[in-house]
Amino acid sequence: MPDIITIGEALIDFIPVTAGTGLAETRAFEKRPGGAPANVAVGVARLGGNAGFIGKLGRDEFGRFLWQTLSQNGVDTTGVVFTDKARTALAFVTLREDGEREFIFYRDSCADVLLDPDEINPAYIRSARIVHFGTVSLIREPARSATYRAVELARSACKLVSLDVNFREPLWPSPDTARQEMLAAVKTVDIVKVSAGEDGELEFMFGNMTSPSRGAEQLLNLGPALVLVTLARDGCYARSRSAEVKVPGIRVEAVDTTGAGDAFTAAVLTRLVEMGVGKADDIACLSRDSLREICLFANVTAALTCTRKGAISALPFRSEVEDRIKMMAEGG
Repeated sequence: MPDIITIGEALIDFIPVTAGTGLAETRAFEKRPGGAPANVAVGVARLGGNAGFIGKLGRDEFGRFLWQTLSQNGVDTTGVVFTDKARTALAFVTLREDGEREFIFYRDSCADVLLDPDEINPAYIRSARIVHFGTVSLIREPARSATYRAVELARSACKLVSLDVNFREPLWPSPDTARQEMLAAVKTVDIVKVSAGEDGELEFMFGNMTSPSRGAEQLLNLGPALVLVTLARDGCYARSRSAEVKVPGIRVEAVDTTGAGDAFTAAVLTRLVEMGVGKADDIACLSRDSLREICLFANVTAALTCTRKGAISALPFRSEVEDRIKMMAEGG
């Protein structure tokens, strides 16, 4: 059974063949598999971890393509459900010259939204060490209830629960609804990953923040044992109840930043499992050096993802990450 189970959306990203143009001007797109929880599952598998994915796909060519992608990457698909009632979700991604992106989603009434609480297998959840989700699956019912059903089962079995805030404003009914749901979700988890900076999630949740440290403190006060704040090119800041670190970013020539945050999350969860972290109290026992090592590993994984197009297709393998870390240690 998987050590790390992710739950939520898997979808098709359409990436412009040429960066730096708007959607109206783009003449051709490339089809790429994506969806944040699916990205994390594949990221874990490529880093040598044992991952599973729970989600609902349309019984269409895109859904079959996503299932095949997960399977071929070593992700357990026991929790995948197909439906004839809705199509697989799509997203069109606009790439700027610097690799940053914007999204247009075609997701209303799509398959992933229809995941039902009764389709969550309690034994499957209880077999994991970490259950991970994002806030996109909290936007509409019944996926919202299904996600919280998985969280409830994980917590009752004393498993770690991880959250990626992953704010996608166009998908929410209103910013206030999104903020309330995000803060409520934070209270149910042990690990939370959030972005900071210009248009960052931390600023959205709490207003103008003076520092990632202050924002992380507020998140810790809501209940999590570990807060991870990604800072784009500047790396990340991590804070637990016993330690905090800031780790610089890894300089690369970015082609596409899609999936970088998911690669970061996958790396963190993989290393936590490898370090034997199985409950919130274990996180409190992590030393500052251990947190720094986890963050370095995650920063390198995210940076390498930015050097290729797409999300799942860009996720690095363990050997690539270790080679880059070794090169850095040798002064390269």
